[in-house]
Amino acid sequence: MESRKLMKIFFMVVAIIMLVVICLYFQKRNIKRNLVSNHNLAKLDPKLINFDSNPDSPVAFGYKCQWFAVKTNDTQAVLDTMELKNIQISNWKTGIEGAYEGYYFISPPINGWTLVINSIMPDLSGTERPNPLDVISDLSSSFGEAYYFGTHRVFEYHAWAKSIKGKLIRAYGYLGETGETIINKGEISKEELENNLIFTDLDVEEPKLPDEENVLFIAKEWTIDPQMENQNYQIGTGFIGIK
Repeated sequence: MESRKLMKIFFMVVAIIMLVVICLYFQKRNIKRNLVSNHNLAKLDPKLINFDSNPDSPVAFGYKCQWFAVKTNDTQAVLDTMELKNIQISNWKTGIEGAYEGYYFISPPINGWTLVINSIMPDLSGTERPNPLDVISDLSSSFGEAYYFGTHRVFEYHAWAKSIKGKLIRAYGYLGETGETIINKGEISKEELENNLIFTDLDVEEPKLPDEENVLFIAKEWTIDPQMENQNYQIGTGFIGIK
């Protein structure tokens, strides 16, 4: 009789442990979706902004933001490839403001690059489409080179990716809310190696984790400095639109 009671207690404990493990698993999956859910809500009703068409100089951005960098001066061709709606002309100041509210800002050419900026577009942490890797694959097929960068200190999301002629060369992404590397593909770049930007997951004894400054640094090394510290930029206008 006593052994039966012990067996019953044992199986109850095992069942509770399994239930806790299952709950933690789905909670972890839901955390990864939270970032995407916030994107969806913001994209449905972006803030109305009076976009200014008067040319101005580039404006710094990068923190809590996402963007593509395309190796081309043909901003119109990038605009056509992105298939946006409700397109307007916009300068840098109001374009960047819009990008932080859910609009896509396609910049004027800047030192041989065109930027596509939207802080809350789909990222690498969830399943929402279009996936950034698919976007840079398409863009690099058309323009030769395309890059993706994303960082958000609240979610501790930090990512970068490179595509050349339609082929993914390098992709790295980390999501601090789940404490895991969400993607790590391709050969580690020279810039990452030379600057010791080699990271671990959270669950090691001495974790080394990425931060937003690492994303901005890689962007500067691979493409254009998003902080626009070089003052030798021309004034211009780009385009604003939504998906």
